[in-house]
Amino acid sequence: MKDILVFLSPSRRDDLSSGAHCAIALARMHGAHLSALIADVETDLRDLPPEPDIRQVERAGAKPATSSERVARTAELVQSAATDANVSCDILQTENQPVSLRERMIHCTQVHDVLIIDARGPLDSPRKELVEAALFASGRPIVFVPPNTPVLAKGRIVVAWDGTRSAVRAVRDALPLLAQSREVLVVSVIDDKLFPIPHSGDALCRYLARWHVDAKFGTIHRETLNIGASLLACAQQADADLLVMGAFAHGFERELMLGSATRDIFNARIEIPVLLSH
Repeated sequence: MKDILVFLSPSRRDDLSSGAHCAIALARMHGAHLSALIADVETDLRDLPPEPDIRQVERAGAKPATSSERVARTAELVQSAATDANVSCDILQTENQPVSLRERMIHCTQVHDVLIIDARGPLDSPRKELVEAALFASGRPIVFVPPNTPVLAKGRIVVAWDGTRSAVRAVRDALPLLAQSREVLVVSVIDDKLFPIPHSGDALCRYLARWHVDAKFGTIHRETLNIGASLLACAQQADADLLVMGAFAHGFERELMLGSATRDIFNARIEIPVLLSH
């Protein structure tokens, strides 16, 4: 992992999001370069704490910062934090570009190892369309980082395994993280289907062992939960730092009948980072 991309909304305060801190920490851990793509794609004040009354009075006459000013301020904060962490960093331009933000997102993600993006509750438009575009068109993994999340540690990782191409791709994309983890738990949700290759989870663990990854395999039942919620619950119960899973692994018809674990993640209020790979 040598080139990390983080997509950020401009900050409305003089601090950085969990996604930014995660990206800087990963870049430092892997000796990687960091690129930040900053764009104002939505207006959402729900995550901001209420201002004390006295500050509201003092700021009542203040002119709110424009989108361009907030983008510039966020760029300054990222550069400063990266410098403090001894991480090389550049800011990618989003304004005055000949292509749309969607195309810019795809192109930038294609030439980086991973895209890191903040996840503040269920994924809604227009952020959802940007994420789907990056997943389907870039060939690179995405890591969703929820608010107030500790920086990824060299701890425990849960890998969702169902023997599909997307699951294989997710494992391969996550290898730099898996190789530095303390423990990996490979899990399969077995309520809805039979695996075409018996014992493939154990075989995956043997493969990971050749990368010096301590991996164990287990199965879980989703029962009344959807698949995504089951995987998230498993990861939280295991006190994992990260959930790794394939994205949009099945055909449209099967998703209509049984649902999609990827959509489950999109609609969830995640509490740990999730790596998705298509």
